[in-house]
Amino acid sequence: MVEDKIKEIRKCLRLAMNGVISSSMREKGVVYKLNFGVPYPEIKQIAASFEQDDELASALWKEDIREFKIMATLLQPVESFTCERAKEWIKEIPHLEIAEYCSKNLFCKLPGIEKLTMGLIYNVNDFYARTVAYLIWSELFKEGKDLIPPIQAAFLVESMRTTLWTDFGAPWMEKQAAIKAMKFYGRQSSQRAAHIMNMFDVIPEYKDVPEQVEIYNDLKFEFEYYR
Repeated sequence: MVEDKIKEIRKCLRLAMNGVISSSMREKGVVYKLNFGVPYPEIKQIAASFEQDDELASALWKEDIREFKIMATLLQPVESFTCERAKEWIKEIPHLEIAEYCSKNLFCKLPGIEKLTMGLIYNVNDFYARTVAYLIWSELFKEGKDLIPPIQAAFLVESMRTTLWTDFGAPWMEKQAAIKAMKFYGRQSSQRAAHIMNMFDVIPEYKDVPEQVEIYNDLKFEFEYYR
């Protein structure tokens, strides 16, 4: 049964494949065993013709096929997906795009998500762990949700460490995810926006680092626009 569904999915993807997109991604270093180059809206449309199914999603996730992994995040039922399984998926994330769809389509909907993000933000062993924590927080803040005080404090401290602590050496993708989360957090109220901006005063040396000045200006512009 699962094999039949996968065959049908593969057939749909072949009909929608875009060689230009897959070639462009490959040239940029985004390499999979197979990449049909199907845009996300079409992947989502194909997934909508199948019922959510734990076994199907697990089978899709195991394949090193871009569209299969994205579709797995759409077809995995939240109620049968645990934080422990989320941790296993995070270890297997191959590219940032997949981290983004995992966070948006699945992880942010899990019960106990705050405990998961607290573990992820202090996980420096799994390459995408901290990035996924910020991506999940972005989704929660976007929906207007609050974090319990200890996790909110961890978010604020770690976002500063990611963006302003040069010695920490956060990768580009982690910085971008942190900035995104900070923006959605600051959009919630003028007080929160001010809190984010005031944290830069704690590390005044940021003014000597062009990249960090750019981050400051980006956030400042964001909050002024949404004021």
